[in-house]
Amino acid sequence: MKRLRSLCFALLLAGAFIAMAFACAAPKQTYKPLPCVKHKPLSYSPIMVKINLGGSYTMKDLPEAQRTRPAFIVNAMNGYSSKYQLVDGGTPNLTLSITVTTDGYEHYGATVNGYVYDGDFYFTMTANYITFEKLYTDIATKVDGFITGGWCNNCPSPCNVWAVDEPTKKKK
Repeated sequence: MKRLRSLCFALLLAGAFIAMAFACAAPKQTYKPLPCVKHKPLSYSPIMVKINLGGSYTMKDLPEAQRTRPAFIVNAMNGYSSKYQLVDGGTPNLTLSITVTTDGYEHYGATVNGYVYDGDFYFTMTANYITFEKLYTDIATKVDGFITGGWCNNCPSPCNVWAVDEPTKKKK
């Protein structure tokens, strides 16, 4: 009888362990890749730009940078195609959120999120810049490239925004 009790206890313990193992197992999930989204260049003019500037660290004079740097960036963008205006009280067509980063050794970079009414783009500038002027000029160059050339999200490289995607054929 004692042997039967110890066998039942061992089986109960093993069953509880197996039940817990199954309960803790992650459910099998299938992930669909995000769809490829192609955004054609913005063709309207003027493009009203709003720039939100911040830092991933405590910037020395953030209010002054927020007051002066948006105009600097828009002027740099107008050096490539003069269709940008800094919005002042109106509704922007393009919103740029720029977060300045640092490596702690006075090298600067940035993450940039650009938003238009029907799409967005994102890029990172590595912390290889010594001057903010060069960083902001390169940001302006890259943003103008997206605006005048279009952009792709979640697409295989190279992406052509003008190409028509072939519909996928079902296998029989």
